[in-house]
Amino acid sequence: MSLWTVALHILAVAAAIPKPPGIPMVDIGDESKLATRAVPPYDTVYYFDQLIDHDDPSKGTFQQRYWHTSEYYQPGGPIVFMNAGEVNAAPYYGYVTNSTINGVLAQRYHGSAIVLEHRFFGESNPYPNLNVDSLKLHTIAQAIEDDVYFAQNVVLPQVNGSQLGPDKAPWVLIGGSYPGALVSWTMAAHPDVFWIGYSSSGVVQAQVDFWQYYEPIRENMPQNCSEDVKVVISHVDDVFFGSDSAAQAAVRSNFGLNFTSNEYVAGALRWDLWTWQDMQPNTGPFAAFYQFCDSLEVKDGVSASASGWGLDNAFAAWGNHFRTTYVDLAADCVESDDTDCLNAAHPPSPAAVRSIPLPDDNSASVEKRADYPVDDANRSWFWIVCNELGFSQGGPPLGQGGIVSRLNTVQLYMADCVSTFPEAFSVPPTPSADAVNKAYGGWGVQNDRLFFANGKRDPWREATVSAVNSTAKSTDRQPIGLSNGFHASDLVMRLAAPDQTIVDVQNSFLAYAGEWLAEFS
Repeated sequence: MSLWTVALHILAVAAAIPKPPGIPMVDIGDESKLATRAVPPYDTVYYFDQLIDHDDPSKGTFQQRYWHTSEYYQPGGPIVFMNAGEVNAAPYYGYVTNSTINGVLAQRYHGSAIVLEHRFFGESNPYPNLNVDSLKLHTIAQAIEDDVYFAQNVVLPQVNGSQLGPDKAPWVLIGGSYPGALVSWTMAAHPDVFWIGYSSSGVVQAQVDFWQYYEPIRENMPQNCSEDVKVVISHVDDVFFGSDSAAQAAVRSNFGLNFTSNEYVAGALRWDLWTWQDMQPNTGPFAAFYQFCDSLEVKDGVSASASGWGLDNAFAAWGNHFRTTYVDLAADCVESDDTDCLNAAHPPSPAAVRSIPLPDDNSASVEKRADYPVDDANRSWFWIVCNELGFSQGGPPLGQGGIVSRLNTVQLYMADCVSTFPEAFSVPPTPSADAVNKAYGGWGVQNDRLFFANGKRDPWREATVSAVNSTAKSTDRQPIGLSNGFHASDLVMRLAAPDQTIVDVQNSFLAYAGEWLAEFS
């Protein structure tokens, strides 16, 4: 396989892989300045003997990694616990520090803090591979039981660590994004284990067709940029759904993709929109998303009005931006015979998830191989998506204007499940999203002492309890805090600090937590 073919393969595959949800990274700076008393380094790794299969304990256990600090602990304090979700958790140990809402809660109420690595991510694997037979134990139900079994059986590496189970100490379950949904789902499945829950940007309502991912982006991006993106996408769809092959070739050529498939082009035009998920309140003007909009809206040093420049300029400008950002960069890598730099031509990686690995010279290995190595977050996440969650991020329904081409369909998205897991699927599957919502409540969840924190500018907002179609109501026992934040902005203190609405949500939770902790006996 030539290097240029490899480059095109990466671009083609990436066109069909949206960003999963994910918690923000934490930069804790100089750790020596954080600790208030002598404790092991925050990045000290501990291991817990977790059940391989909670439905059949006879299968034995595997070692599940976790990080812990008792820096602020005093007898009677809470155990603040987070499942890191769809990532290798090693870079996320900072969530035990007061750089996060987890650590601030532990500090204020004299608790310990824990981060647990999710099964089948990082080095916490029931089996030493990610083969389909192994992944059959990679389910939401098993992940929920992992959290419960850990809380009820772990001997924490601190004074009196064997006497801090949820029957003796108040456990606070915290999560953001998919782990935020796990908070709600776990408390629904086991209402008597975790005393308090905090779900940040929790995607509680599983949805096979999640075209609404782009609605918060459309609503909150610069209006001139939104108008021009809409008019370009409308034009692309008119051409691609039409029968003029010459016009279709002209559209493909505008964006520089040497593909014969219109679907690849339509999928690739989401890449710049996906960079919105990297935005936070402290994001500066040089963020990738703003650079994309500037390339469309700034002409000869003049910015377009709210209505944009219109189709001709936007179509040409987007094509130039796309070729410069992606295709031309890939060509430079090929010319320099530099395989490593191809990753730079890859669209921004999903939140906290590594880029797609380069295929080797055997193209069949992209689809099927004898053994799939562990620590492949993309593969592990996509298994949950294909089987249970869906979350296809395609175009809107006919008649509903949007910023994404309608050529991006659920069927096309789910077809990737067949190519990724050929041992499991011979036809595109239908994820059991309805069963997940029925089992754990979805938007209709009713849990006691559960706080939801969501952001208006979060692209995953429409899967949270703050969605337009959500039936959830905010109460004193299950409050819903809605800020101007992005995705899980409230988890990390430095991300929240520039926006008072996010700080207000954090403070509201901390106040509720104080009241609820006082109720524990």
